Amino acid sequence: MSTFEKVSSNFIPVLQATIEQYVDPATGMRHIHMHTEQAEMVFLVAFPTVPEVSDGRAHILEHLALCGSARYPVRDPFFSMLRRSTATFMNAMTYPDRTVYPFASTDRKDFFNLLDVYLDAAFFPNLDYLNFRQEGWRHAFEGDKLVYQGIVFNEMKGAFNSPMRALDSGIASTLLKGTTYEVESGGDPLVIPELTHAMLKEFHASHYHPSQAVIMTSGNIEASAVQEQVAERVLSKLSGFSPRRLPQLAPAWTAPQENEVNIPSQEARDDEFGLQFAWLMGESSDPIAYYHAHLLSHGLLGESSAPVMRAMESAGYGRPSDMNGRDAGIRQMVFHIGMEGLTQEQIADAHQRIWTALEETAQEGIPAAVLHAALRDIKYSQREISSGRMPYGLGRLLHALPLAMYGGDVMDAFDNAAILETLEQQIEDPEFFKQLVRELIANPTRLTTRVVPDAAYFTDRAAQEDAKLAALQASLTDAEREHIIAESAALEAHQQLPSNSEVLPRIRPGDVSASPRPALPIPPAVDGAVAFSIASNGISYANVLYDVSSLPEASWPWLRLYTDLAPELGVGDMSFDDASAWRQSMVPSFHIGLEAIPRPQQAMRVELSFSASGLREEHAAIAAVLSAWIAKPRFDEEERLAFLIESLVQDKLSSLAESGNRYAMLASTAPLSPTRRFDDIVGGPAALPFYRRLQQLSKTSAGLQEIARELDTLHAHIIAQQPTVLCAGLEQDGITLARLLELPAASTDAAKPAEAAAPAPLPLANTALHATSQINHCFVSWAVPGVHHPDASALAVAAELMTNQVLHTALREKGGAYGGSASYAAGAGTFTLSSYRDPRLAGTFADFGTTLEQILDGDFSQEQVEEAIICVIKGLDKPHSPYAEALTAWNMQQRGTTEAVRQQFRSGVLNCTLAQIKEVTRTWLKEGQPSRAAFAGNTTQDLAGLDVVDLLALAS
Repeated sequence: MSTFEKVSSNFIPVLQATIEQYVDPATGMRHIHMHTEQAEMVFLVAFPTVPEVSDGRAHILEHLALCGSARYPVRDPFFSMLRRSTATFMNAMTYPDRTVYPFASTDRKDFFNLLDVYLDAAFFPNLDYLNFRQEGWRHAFEGDKLVYQGIVFNEMKGAFNSPMRALDSGIASTLLKGTTYEVESGGDPLVIPELTHAMLKEFHASHYHPSQAVIMTSGNIEASAVQEQVAERVLSKLSGFSPRRLPQLAPAWTAPQENEVNIPSQEARDDEFGLQFAWLMGESSDPIAYYHAHLLSHGLLGESSAPVMRAMESAGYGRPSDMNGRDAGIRQMVFHIGMEGLTQEQIADAHQRIWTALEETAQEGIPAAVLHAALRDIKYSQREISSGRMPYGLGRLLHALPLAMYGGDVMDAFDNAAILETLEQQIEDPEFFKQLVRELIANPTRLTTRVVPDAAYFTDRAAQEDAKLAALQASLTDAEREHIIAESAALEAHQQLPSNSEVLPRIRPGDVSASPRPALPIPPAVDGAVAFSIASNGISYANVLYDVSSLPEASWPWLRLYTDLAPELGVGDMSFDDASAWRQSMVPSFHIGLEAIPRPQQAMRVELSFSASGLREEHAAIAAVLSAWIAKPRFDEEERLAFLIESLVQDKLSSLAESGNRYAMLASTAPLSPTRRFDDIVGGPAALPFYRRLQQLSKTSAGLQEIARELDTLHAHIIAQQPTVLCAGLEQDGITLARLLELPAASTDAAKPAEAAAPAPLPLANTALHATSQINHCFVSWAVPGVHHPDASALAVAAELMTNQVLHTALREKGGAYGGSASYAAGAGTFTLSSYRDPRLAGTFADFGTTLEQILDGDFSQEQVEEAIICVIKGLDKPHSPYAEALTAWNMQQRGTTEAVRQQFRSGVLNCTLAQIKEVTRTWLKEGQPSRAAFAGNTTQDLAGLDVVDLLALAS
């Protein structure tokens, strides 16, 4: 029997949803339910977690809670349920001030299975000591050397690769001093070893109680059904009330302050300094303050003609910081304005430029059209039904969650109509925006940060870690040394225990549909356009696709450059800043994309796309923007071209370590797959020399003219092709929108799209890509057949079996990597074993080598095979937004993935046997030729015979 009482119920027409709010009066537990007709049912439970130290206790607790509970004393129920459930999403996330446990499923039985497991994990976790050592941190010996190990410990070493993370942390340590935001919520690897198991258990007891919890649900499910299970499983056993914990508020200052923050850099060049202003703003739960900060960000920084953005981009040096804008993810908002890529001598001038632009804007204001466009964008985001990795319903709930946690009105997150009406009235006053800027200038709680590049950032941290370990090892008694060895042995034995997963509920292959979900029918072309009628909630979409497959491989990186630069340049008679302001006033979304599309028994198709979307009442604006950018982008603004190219190059240079995982994946797979080779040439390590050459060309007028000629020639080739137009919207909106497009006529003399000359084959990779870091990413790949082949189904199931039964234990639990998996990429035609944020390299490649033998020699149960089958099926059955369904149907047609092919693949998966898994493993992997690559954070470790390639040398 549920004890929840309904507080309110409100239907929100724009969301086609009813928001219901409930509370359990005895504990204060809140339940917020968004009832919709969406097939995906979503649940989350959230707790305020406000640590006062950087030992990662909230983050490690998030991991440990999912490692066994009272009703499910399974060693790893979270990962077990990943393979026993058809969940479309399962995760747990630690934010700076809260921890969230969400999942989603389209199957009602599965939803309540997961609800049972999640509730028990959150409220009654076992918090086992050995799991704490596995997930958090531990001492271990590598040979005779004492080291730290642990999954979160290594995960956070990888997270520290980000210069922006270091900058954000450095700003928070001063601006938000005295609050939980001052500390590293994920955990600082230098501090994580200070956390004890007892501290972790106390943190759970004080933070994970019904009085602190907020549960949220969405989808076509009754709130009462969820509440009855919560009451039975949790509220019947835990009682009591205490006020919900809130993050502390940082005090206001009477005068601005300054600090200096070091950020990681590969070489600490003279032009890698930065300047960052950060203002403490109002509370994010205050809707007026929230949207005023949004308008301030949009008006000052929203696009190239915005006054502060224009001042920074036209400086002739540096570029706007990636951190710029409103940060509303914590209790008190922070507003950032800054520049990066500066020399020390330019910092003072950058300071003056930004401040002068603010003062001028406070006097002159901005065009009213900019603010109207900002409000239109808010309406667009409220209407849009998005999809991607995260379910639509979960995205809506996570957007509202902070208001529930901070004591705000969650309805402000779901229904902003009244707030928008107020804002529309406010922006009619010419003084409104000027006053927002004046208040920003006058705000004394402002931090000015001098950003310093530090090439020794990682080596210094490693030295501190090594010094601590060396001192400890020198002081160890024989008994203490034996204790560490015994504990390592106990953990290894623990990791070898059977999972006892039979106590967990599961979905079996017989519980799912034998047939694939029907693809959306592709309508016949009308006046040369394919127009889908979808339940778009008042959003209309247009895509114009050009087949550029006839261009040679040498043109591929130029195509990517075209897609990166064209949206930021002028069009027709408009300069880049006029064009940017015009486009912003016309549409909320515009994009130029590039994709390589695999096709059976044919060369891949290289496709360049222009796309835009907006409110259905703005069809003419959508069509005008697309028509303008397709007709005549300008490449003759040399100063702008030079700035954009320099920004692109510097972004590449500053993200070498952050990009290490993707770079290693592409290095491993490019020799095996045409589409992966394309991806490598346009955006992988193979593209770095191209950007180095671009940077050299951009230094002179003659070089810029050469770039402009290349792009102009490319543009002429693109629009000479016959385009394909795809539109979508409510009812006949797609056809209406398509008819408004005015596109250049295809040239009768244009080269007919055809297969370009086949590129010369690449040798198999044996490469260690190096940039300075504290972690590695490892890959080994094989060429395998695509989805049309009879072996495709068994390859897909084999990847899941390898992940579940071999790699997860070897690489994550024992090896300490944050991730370890096998993957079958049917479109690319590759099969890959990989690790992510891995402290090891040679050991991981050794584990890769034994994985195939374990599959070939292993006696896996039928249940384990069926779990792997379910992992594949849930990927096939993940729902999409209405627009994504239309694009998916179109893309499957382009790839030759017919209903018959889909049925063949699904039937093959559902009926897959262990014998078939072993056969494809032997045929395609054991007897195939592996291609190996890794991102190596340092080159002094054992590199397993890989040849070192220095990423910085490639790029600069």
